[in-house]
Amino acid sequence: MTAITNGSLGELLKASNTGPFMQAEIISLTGRGKLRVTCNWLYSSLNCDPNDNSTFLWQFSKIDDQHISLSPVVSCIGQPIYASVRDDINYYLQVQAPYSADWIKAVGCDEILTFTLHDLSIGQFNGFNGGYLSLNDNADNHGGHLGYRVRSIGSTFNQNAQWFIGIRSSLQADIQFSGYSSSLETLQQQLYNCKIDLESSVLSKLAMQI
Repeated sequence: MTAITNGSLGELLKASNTGPFMQAEIISLTGRGKLRVTCNWLYSSLNCDPNDNSTFLWQFSKIDDQHISLSPVVSCIGQPIYASVRDDINYYLQVQAPYSADWIKAVGCDEILTFTLHDLSIGQFNGFNGGYLSLNDNADNHGGHLGYRVRSIGSTFNQNAQWFIGIRSSLQADIQFSGYSSSLETLQQQLYNCKIDLESSVLSKLAMQI
């Protein structure tokens, strides 16, 4: 049994065996909301909706100490589907292939993400092209849904590419994980440690989202 008592998701990743190791929410440090999949919207794109604070859980599966895949816990089709960096449509992330609308049901190069933790639970993701997973500055309004889509094109670890990882459960029986806190005070300390300065209005939004 491995015990991790300081709430470090980086240590959890390294201690875990390959395969699913945690379920968590992914919350943008822009204040625009939680990363989610909107089924059948622009090929079921990953996006943040600032008007939707409902729970959206992601399953994190370890490939190695630096790489993971992401799949929504509640799937659009009732079976595992995976976030995919699409070089065939401007590096947007979605769980359907563009044009064919085929569901992404297996992990290949496009679905492997580099996952890096800064402090205990502020993270970055990079696609196979090296780009940071970043929110668009402008929202897409299509088919009755408005959301800020995610692309693997960021060149710097700026606010659009910074994410708070809100773990809800660890999944491997031989790892005892504790000490995690999602309080605003803990987040503020982590932001300070990472030298990330957020506007007070963004912190107020994050207080309601985490």
